[in-house]
Amino acid sequence: MANRPIAVFDSGEGGLTVLRRAWALYPGEHFIYGADSDHFPYGSRSLDEVRDLFLRFLDFFIKQEVKAVVIACNTATAAALDIARAKSPVPVIGVVQPGAEKAVHTSASGRIGILSTYATYKSEVYRKAIEHYSHKAQVVQWPCPVLVTMAESGQTETEQARMAVRECLNTVFRHQVDTVVLGCTHFPHMERIFYEEVGNRAVIVDPGYETAKHLQDVLGPLRVSSGGSLTFYTTGSTTEFNRISSVLWPHMDIQAQKLIWSPKGYEVYRKD
Repeated sequence: MANRPIAVFDSGEGGLTVLRRAWALYPGEHFIYGADSDHFPYGSRSLDEVRDLFLRFLDFFIKQEVKAVVIACNTATAAALDIARAKSPVPVIGVVQPGAEKAVHTSASGRIGILSTYATYKSEVYRKAIEHYSHKAQVVQWPCPVLVTMAESGQTETEQARMAVRECLNTVFRHQVDTVVLGCTHFPHMERIFYEEVGNRAVIVDPGYETAKHLQDVLGPLRVSSGGSLTFYTTGSTTEFNRISSVLWPHMDIQAQKLIWSPKGYEVYRKD
C-alpha cells in the first residue's frame, strides 16, 4: 500500500503548482498527475458538470490503485469533494480547507481577499470554509478568469500578466484586506508578480502549498522516502501540455501520456 502512487488532479496546468510543492516535500513518493485539458477551463462550467468530469478521473485514479487523491483544483474541490470522498476507497483531499484555515490564522484584521475562477467565486466555498473557522472574518471575493487563461498558455512573466494581477489585487485592496488567498492553483504560476504587486500590504496564502503540507497528515505511515517518480496524463494535446509544462516547470522533462474516453472509462491511448 505504501508504494502506491498519489494522484494529483487539475483541469489543466494549474495543479502543477501543487505537485511541485508536494514533490519538493516528498521526493520519495510516486505521483501521477491527471489534467483534464480537453475540458479546460473548469471555471466557466457549472458545478454539476465539473463534478461529473472529475468523477471520471476519480474512477481512473482508483483503477491505478492510488493511495490518496489530491484535487488540486479549487473549482473541482467546490464541486466534487464531498461526493468523491463518499465514493473513494482512499483519502481524497481538496485545496480549499487548508487554504481557508491558513488564511484565518494569518489575518490580523479578519479581512480576507479571495481571488479565484468564476465557478469558485459563485460557489462561495471559500466564504463558507473561512466562516467555519471564524464567524468574525470578513471575506471579499473576486473572480480573475483572465489569469487562468494566461497561466494555462504560459504567459506568466509578461507585462499583460502584471497588469491583470494588479487589477485583481486592487479590487480586493479597496476593502483593506490584510490577507490574499490565491484561490486558483493556476495563480501561483505568477507568484513572483503577485509578491511584487502585493508588497507589504498583505500576506499571500497559497492553498496549494498548505494542501501539500497537509498531505503528510493524510498519508501518515504510508509515506515512503526513496524511489520517487512522476507520471503525467492529459485528455488534451500531449504536445501542448508538454510545451506549456516546460515553461511552467523549467528543467523538468515532462512527457505526458494521452487519455481517451471509452465505454470502460479513461484509458491510456496506445499507438499501434
